[in-house]
Amino acid sequence: MSLLKRMTVVSLTSFSLALLSINAIAQEVTQMVSVEQAKQQHVTPTVWLPGNVVNRSNARISTEQNGRLTWILDVGAKVNKGDPLAKLDARHLDLQLAEKQAQFRQQKINADYLKKQQKRLRALIDNNSTARAEFDRTEKDLHIANEALGALEIQAKQIELAIEKATIKAPFAGKINRRLVQQGEYVTMGMPLVQLVDPNTLDITIAAPLSVAPYLSANNEVLVKFKDKLLTVPVRTWSPAGDSSSRTFEVKLNASQYDLFSGLAVTASLPNEKAVSATLVPRDALILREKETYVIAVDTESNARKIRVSVGRGIGEWVSVEGKVSAGDKLVVRGGERLEDGQKVRINQPEVKQGVENIAAN
Repeated sequence: MSLLKRMTVVSLTSFSLALLSINAIAQEVTQMVSVEQAKQQHVTPTVWLPGNVVNRSNARISTEQNGRLTWILDVGAKVNKGDPLAKLDARHLDLQLAEKQAQFRQQKINADYLKKQQKRLRALIDNNSTARAEFDRTEKDLHIANEALGALEIQAKQIELAIEKATIKAPFAGKINRRLVQQGEYVTMGMPLVQLVDPNTLDITIAAPLSVAPYLSANNEVLVKFKDKLLTVPVRTWSPAGDSSSRTFEVKLNASQYDLFSGLAVTASLPNEKAVSATLVPRDALILREKETYVIAVDTESNARKIRVSVGRGIGEWVSVEGKVSAGDKLVVRGGERLEDGQKVRINQPEVKQGVENIAAN
């Protein structure tokens, strides 16, 4: 074998040994983690149900009269309560109002004349200088003139109201979600113009089976799963009557405090049985993925073990789970996001918190 070939073989052998050495060192590298122990506690069993995030205030704003649309807000515009959303051409109403105001002034002149005439006739009657019938006729004409003034005033106010309604205003603060007509179109009474939503008040609506109803109470907190997040959301309200065809009733959770938006699909955990003993794990121990939820336990040989679980009810910083987890198991609460199954770990001091408890149901 030539010298060059021998050198090449030696170099390759050295390189292979170096790779093996690097792999061996990598396998020995341990991940620093923090752990807490699972515990046993009485909790109410739950059922996971699909839900939808919706805007609590969501309305199609319509016009109350006919007219040509001269202006309308665009999609995404933010408005406060009472701000204009759209305007109709109200020039014909302005002319009608001017006409009624002119009629009112004319009738006012007539009423003022009759009032003076009535005063003069009353003085003549006192002096027996005129007939009583003429005084009564003048008094009658004055009453009619006053009634006509009142009618004209009401008609003018009706036109003023119509002019005010030609500007369509926001009934609540929010944003324009959809524009249903375009500027220049002729719209008629009752026709929807825009869809207005309030993005700051959100609900999660759930069609729950009737069996859940006895276990619900106002402001009860339930778990909601959205992608890789686990949220604690209070119950806001629910329908007092169920649907006879689907045997379900609507439950609404108050999700306004979370960074969600209308149209999202989530799943929520609602109570459906009496309290039973269950295994609880720290909320930080849960690792949520699109298709699975799991925890990472540390065995007696300091190896990481991935355990799939089903999440139940949340109690403060703890969550009940179903799976191969027992009270006293050491679960990774920090440093587990990138751990591989079977990887060596080193527990961060101080030692694990003791978490084995048996608490009777309230």
